[in-house]
Amino acid sequence: MMRLVVLDDDAATIEFVAAVARRRGWHVDAVTQPAVFRSLIKVTPPDAILLDLQLGASDGIEQLRFLHSCNYGGNIVLMSGFDARVLASAQEIGDSLGLSIAAVIEKPARISRIEQVLATIEQAPAKPPVAAKPEGARPCAISPHDIDDAVASGQMALHLQPIVSAGGAVERAEALIRWSDPMRGAVLPDGFIAVAESDGAVMDRLTMWVAETAARHYRRLAEAGEPVQICVNISGCNLRDANFPDHLAALRERMSVPWGGIGLEITESVAMHDLDATASVLARLRLKGFAVAMDDFGTGHSSFIALRRMPFSTIKIDKSFVQDLLTSNDSLNIVRSVIQLAHDMHMSSVAEGVENADVARRLVELGIDALQGYYFSEPLPFEQFVTWLKTHRASQDPLPHVAGEG
Repeated sequence: MMRLVVLDDDAATIEFVAAVARRRGWHVDAVTQPAVFRSLIKVTPPDAILLDLQLGASDGIEQLRFLHSCNYGGNIVLMSGFDARVLASAQEIGDSLGLSIAAVIEKPARISRIEQVLATIEQAPAKPPVAAKPEGARPCAISPHDIDDAVASGQMALHLQPIVSAGGAVERAEALIRWSDPMRGAVLPDGFIAVAESDGAVMDRLTMWVAETAARHYRRLAEAGEPVQICVNISGCNLRDANFPDHLAALRERMSVPWGGIGLEITESVAMHDLDATASVLARLRLKGFAVAMDDFGTGHSSFIALRRMPFSTIKIDKSFVQDLLTSNDSLNIVRSVIQLAHDMHMSSVAEGVENADVARRLVELGIDALQGYYFSEPLPFEQFVTWLKTHRASQDPLPHVAGEG
């Protein structure tokens, strides 16, 4: 039996929600006091929480921070009688804290909406809570030397996530680095890229390893009759090296990869670090035949300056706008505008974070050029990616439930 905790300062509302949930077979704890709510969460974290944003002397944002502090990993549903912008802002705060915000519900809530949200949670298990570290425990620090050793000993690998065109073709894939350490286990890029960047020489070696591995993957795909451009993420350290375009072009020639075989992705924050120097390096990369995408578009403060100054060929719309475009008019309008902007500037547009058919369908209707996300595939090891690619290409409907629908 799944367990739900409802926190709302209105007793009638929580009894109404509790009745709907219990009818679906949920065990429900309905509380009106934040202190009682916190005690329940600390003792036995539930599968889901329905949280009102206005709680008298307290508020829902304060409770979100509490849930973050105790590493709560279940689904959270936000509910409020405030306007949609307040709900959207609260959802973004929850997302930024790493919490799993499953849905937002506007008051007065309808039975059908509550049932829909609960059904979705029942079908999608929540993330497991993050285990608390024992008192005094310290993670094993990562040094730049560790990263060099990991590359040399074969602990690093590239996983590939397909980028699917609006018509269903797979012409590109993003290369995402993965590190499997014998002692630390899986080390996420967030845990070691910044360390590599602290030593420019290490970051350069890591980037060139990624590029060479991507080139090798491209060649194997081409030999199998599946030529797919491999897109590599580039660090700010690389862009501060005026000779980086020459090194990358020499690697491409040495690996016998044609123009267009390797693409590059950089975030706006990286691009804006040293505007003039970066613009010069990016221009040289484009002249040497490398497509360059601006990743996570819209998350920084200078996206339009970067677009005006940098010779990008693609805009990748950040998943924070894509994932809620069906429920947020603001996100929908932003995505629509970015797609039009890309086309007006003779660039292609890619939507990141596509997780279901309805979002994919809407993006195609808006004129998106390509889509990327778990709806199609998670990042896969090379051999699994090849299998996925062959299956996808053999499909009679390569973009299921999307292509051809209006």
